[in-house]
Amino acid sequence: MKHPIPQIHFWFLSTIAAVLIWLTSPAVKAYIKQDTSQTQSNAFPLAEYEARYNVKYFGVTAGESIHRLQRKQDGSYHFESKTKPTVKLLPYQYHESTDFAWEKNQIKPQNYFYDIHEGKRSKRGNVAFDWENKTLGNKVSKEPWEMAIPNNVQDKLTQMLRLRYDLTQNKTNLVYTVAEDDEVKTYSFRILGEEEVKTPLGTFIAVKVEHVHRKGHRTNTWFAKKLNYLPIKVNQLRKGRVVGEGEITYLHWTNQEKEKEGLKKG
Repeated sequence: MKHPIPQIHFWFLSTIAAVLIWLTSPAVKAYIKQDTSQTQSNAFPLAEYEARYNVKYFGVTAGESIHRLQRKQDGSYHFESKTKPTVKLLPYQYHESTDFAWEKNQIKPQNYFYDIHEGKRSKRGNVAFDWENKTLGNKVSKEPWEMAIPNNVQDKLTQMLRLRYDLTQNKTNLVYTVAEDDEVKTYSFRILGEEEVKTPLGTFIAVKVEHVHRKGHRTNTWFAKKLNYLPIKVNQLRKGRVVGEGEITYLHWTNQEKEKEGLKKG
């Protein structure tokens, strides 16, 4: 497939209140208080949500991308991205997901799963992160591999979450070590400024961020400040020409009041 449909990556979560068990024992209450404090400290600071984006290929609507971020019962998090065509003649499909923990202001990936189909080409696998033994690897790919875990490593999805979080902290050094399906790469991003962006959900002030893949290939993403730097628009360029686009069309927060406030203020 000469020009595969561009995949849209985007990024998330809110603090979820710990479930308190009512007991009369002071000792148990003290234990629960300590345990609750630890649980809250490990809550990812970006809100859980579901967002949908239309996907355009050379200006023609070609699919929809759905992104969900949620906290699991064990306190860890799950984020997934599914992109499917809306035109039957386009043979592509992307499904990626990641499980991760939030510890000491760091995202610690656990498992990154991918199932990608582009025409006759397809790949499927799982990158597992063994933090106890400090190794990561992909044992289900066509060419299994394993290596030592680099410092602050992310997977392809958690990297996007880390970028969002860093934007909320006003950081400008946006460089990340990312474990892909078959190797580890360095992703670098550059802030280009702020722009007013119109979307089906309203108009937002957004930070424009550029990522250069290789010479002549780049991706621009707009992150809405009032939506906790949620990506609301993305385009992919090859040699200066826009070949792929994505725009937010639907957003639902777990915290309804936060959703209403963000959409109202823009």
